[in-house]
Amino acid sequence: MTNSQDSRLVDMQNAEVGELQDYYDRWSAKYDSDLEALGYEAPKVAALTLAQCDLDSESAVLDVGCGTGLTGQALFEKGFKNITGLDISNASLELASAKNCYRQLTQGDINEKFAFPDNAFAAAQCIGTLSYVRNIPAFMRELCRVVMPQGFIMFTHRQDLHDDTFKGYLASLATEGKWELVDHSEPKPYLPNFEDFDSEQDIHYDVYRVLA
Repeated sequence: MTNSQDSRLVDMQNAEVGELQDYYDRWSAKYDSDLEALGYEAPKVAALTLAQCDLDSESAVLDVGCGTGLTGQALFEKGFKNITGLDISNASLELASAKNCYRQLTQGDINEKFAFPDNAFAAAQCIGTLSYVRNIPAFMRELCRVVMPQGFIMFTHRQDLHDDTFKGYLASLATEGKWELVDHSEPKPYLPNFEDFDSEQDIHYDVYRVLA
């Protein structure tokens, strides 16, 4: 991946839905190789983290912003066999389907209400995608809606974006009794081979247990 492509990726955080969909459709063919070149390990770290939760191989897991399926593939390799992927890019979903690690793939905007019933999943994860979420509290509530009580929600977020406002959103849901914190990791590398990122762009892995 070239530096110009890297910079464009960062700029896409504020893109409109159609622009974002088109961008990832066009990037999908090179996405896996580009991320590998940048040292992207988040899917594997996330899968290892979720595997340490009280879940079995048939636990239904929602992979939000699944892209080309790197995240689902990592979950599958850790023994999860009932994975549903959600992403805005149809081209990316086609590549995810080819990895044969998802039972279901759904195209949709993660900023809208999910097309899944209440309590449909034992766990949900959102890896490397929160910077595209326009309304964090609404998004987290939607995750709580589709994950059953005592299920798990895991997400990553960059350290420079994990600010007091973001922490306040998470704390307010805990105060309301929606969830409780299970684990908040130390900062870990995000794209270690991307020269425009330093330790401020390292990421935290957060795990919450849904209460209601």
